[in-house]
Amino acid sequence: MSDPVNNVIGLTGKKILIVDDDTVSRIFLRELLTQSGAVLDFVRNGYELQKYIDSSPAPDVILIDVKLPDADGVELAAQLMVNRPGLKIIAETAYAIDGLDDKCQQLGLKGCIYKPINKDELIKLLLKVVD
Repeated sequence: MSDPVNNVIGLTGKKILIVDDDTVSRIFLRELLTQSGAVLDFVRNGYELQKYIDSSPAPDVILIDVKLPDADGVELAAQLMVNRPGLKIIAETAYAIDGLDDKCQQLGLKGCIYKPINKDELIKLLLKVVD
């Protein structure tokens, strides 16, 4: 049986922007997604994210941490989507927050994934979003 992480044709060449201030999370996501063939960019906070969005072509998907040092990731994502319709954003968090899935859906995010991140679950969600 093949490993879905190593055979993710749908992610090859797709640009994924990861917004996370946690070094361990960034390393983990880099290791996981590099194998998929995706092109990865990283920023650590809301300020860097805004600069990236203002100066770079839109990524295929943004994976944003809910708790950034300078912003609420979900609220920031919602603001970005108002200013840049078509952005595809997935929230990620290590915290169990009541109503987070519903809030993400209401604000137009493409999903929410919880740490520790399950590799197959993340790949499946990314494939669904980039299609």
